Amino acid sequence: MKKAIIIGGGVSGLAAKKLAEKQGFSAEIICDDTHSVLPDADLIIASPGVPPLVSKLYQQALASGVEFIGELEFGFRFWKRPVLAITGTNGKTTTTALLTHLLQQCGIRAESAGNIGLPLSDLAVDSDAEIAVVEVSNFQLELAPDFAPLAAVLLNIQSDHIDRYPDGFAGYCRIKESIFKNVTPGNCIRGLNFAEFDPHRRVTVEAETLFIDGKPVLNQRDTDLPGIPNAENLAAAVELMLRYDEKLILDDLERFCNAVKSFKRAAHRIENAGSGKGITFVNDSKGTNPAAVAAALDAMTTPVILMLGGLAKGMDFSILREKCQKVRHGVLFGQDRAEIAQALDGVFPMSDTGMDFEAAFNCAIRAAHPGDTVLLSPGCASMDMFKNYKERGERFRELATEFINS
Repeated sequence: MKKAIIIGGGVSGLAAKKLAEKQGFSAEIICDDTHSVLPDADLIIASPGVPPLVSKLYQQALASGVEFIGELEFGFRFWKRPVLAITGTNGKTTTTALLTHLLQQCGIRAESAGNIGLPLSDLAVDSDAEIAVVEVSNFQLELAPDFAPLAAVLLNIQSDHIDRYPDGFAGYCRIKESIFKNVTPGNCIRGLNFAEFDPHRRVTVEAETLFIDGKPVLNQRDTDLPGIPNAENLAAAVELMLRYDEKLILDDLERFCNAVKSFKRAAHRIENAGSGKGITFVNDSKGTNPAAVAAALDAMTTPVILMLGGLAKGMDFSILREKCQKVRHGVLFGQDRAEIAQALDGVFPMSDTGMDFEAAFNCAIRAAHPGDTVLLSPGCASMDMFKNYKERGERFRELATEFINS
């Protein structure tokens, strides 16, 4: 019997173990990759959080000829139905959820997987879905040499996770681009965010109108997808749907348009958290990099009190210097607030509230005038102060509700 070693006992690791055992492996989970001796194994499967370039086991496996792959790759090898894949710095989750919704509303048994919902290995164990819509992170792409979606989209590339790669942003870009390495050229889609001409593009958005093959189909104002970033997400989802089966759209445009109109965005991404006492609260806790903050600021129509901070991961916050015309005051919190303050020095007045999120919220309230928006768009990971971005966003909602009702 072949033996599989799985690094990481989280959701992805447990899914890989189930799939390995179903495929006849004996499978063992180890909690980390710090072992000094390569375990006796025919295959090593890593959860996305394991950085292979600095993993001792990865280097030992390369030297010994033991295959070392990621959970996404392992799941893909035993998932025998089509995959539509989505990556990019921002918009992945919205685009994945939207595309899954559109396919389902048009009669296709589609299921989200990957960096959203279930690991692909779970689908490979037990799913009757006709197609998997997979959100793919750069972590997952690092160990996915044979991952071959039917079609894939790269939404955008901005500064993020650059501390993971020896060559910084160039390494991050290289990994993101690798989503296309096993995809037919006509099914390699670049998001509207990219300036260069894409000869394969069939979808555009102009003046909030979605065009397919040059024909107007739908207005964004009739959907829950406002703003430029969501125009890019919508265009990408439609491009992928056209590659899967264009008849789902073109043979019944009314059904397709109704499907788009019925989609509702997930929580914590430019989410209205309530209004009261002249102040509007917007929860963008899922905005975990500077490009996401820029997108959130683009969506604001009133002066902004910006709550910013957390784990910066070496990202470049100076890109926000040209995006902050609407920011009246910045409230900084979290571990890397000094780094952010230095990058944005002189752009707008700032307050440093340390490692106290409630103090940051109260500072934002004091800085706000009637008609302002208090925007939580941290631009950073949350694990210095919270379990995850959801807990951070939920705490912001709670504080906003308490203020409105006080």
